[in-house]
Amino acid sequence: MRLSPAPRYAARMGDAKLLVFPCDYPIKVMLRSGEELRERVDAIVANHADAEVIASATARASAQGNFIGVTYTIRARDAAHISALFADLKHIPGVLMVL
Repeated sequence: MRLSPAPRYAARMGDAKLLVFPCDYPIKVMLRSGEELRERVDAIVANHADAEVIASATARASAQGNFIGVTYTIRARDAAHISALFADLKHIPGVLMVL
C-alpha cells in the first residue's frame, strides 16, 4: 500500500493574508481556577480590547474544577495586536495555554 504525500498548501504565511483586519478574533485562555488569576487575565485583555469584551467573555470549568477555559472575542486591528495580547497573556503565572 502506498501512502499519498501530505497536501501542499498554496498560501504561506507571507504569501497571502489569512485574515482581513479589522476582524473579530476569538482567543481562548486556559488557566488554573482562581478568582484572582481570572481578574488578572481580564485586566490584561482589557488593556488590549474594549470593556465589553470582558463582559461578553464565556467561561467553562473543567470537570474537577481545577482549570477554567475563558474565551474572549476581541476586535483585532492587525496581526501585531493579536501577537501582543498573546505575549502578555503567556507571561502570567497560572495561564497554561493561549489559543
